[in-house]
Amino acid sequence: MRSWMWQMTAGAAAAAALLAVGIGLGRWLSVSSGELPRVFAVTSQSDEAFAVCTAPMDNTIEGFFMLDFETGDLSGGVLSTATSRFAASYKHNVLPDLGFKPGGKGGQAKNPKFLLVSGMAELRGGGNANFASSVLYVTDSATGTTVAYGIPWNAQQPLLAGPLVPLDVARPRGGGAKAK
Repeated sequence: MRSWMWQMTAGAAAAAALLAVGIGLGRWLSVSSGELPRVFAVTSQSDEAFAVCTAPMDNTIEGFFMLDFETGDLSGGVLSTATSRFAASYKHNVLPDLGFKPGGKGGQAKNPKFLLVSGMAELRGGGNANFASSVLYVTDSATGTTVAYGIPWNAQQPLLAGPLVPLDVARPRGGGAKAK
């Protein structure tokens, strides 16, 4: 009987010691490494008429962008952290950048289809240009032609409205990358 009680007591003491070590180690790691790393998720989705995506603007907020397949208009916005309303807005027509000719519904294609995704990039703007920590990529699904767009952004002075900036064009079917 005594042996059984001794084993139970020793087992409980060992479990308590392991728990204490785990708690102490967890506290030490959280203090020594500062904050836990931030996790974020960027997403994109599309249907027959629109493609949407989110893109980090800086390390505190992200923007929402939408591409209208019928008009070729890529528009977006960023919520104000103070008012919870869209404070910055963007608009740019992607059709000329992708090689569509003026005239007709959707330029020269009858039912154009596009892909819209965002990617991370710490771009150095020239002059007064500051960019968000993301770029937008728009791809013409028929040709594979892709245009990268910079997003003007200054966290201290968010713009009220502005255009997206075409950065470069990649043409996988006949020419590779070609700067605008």
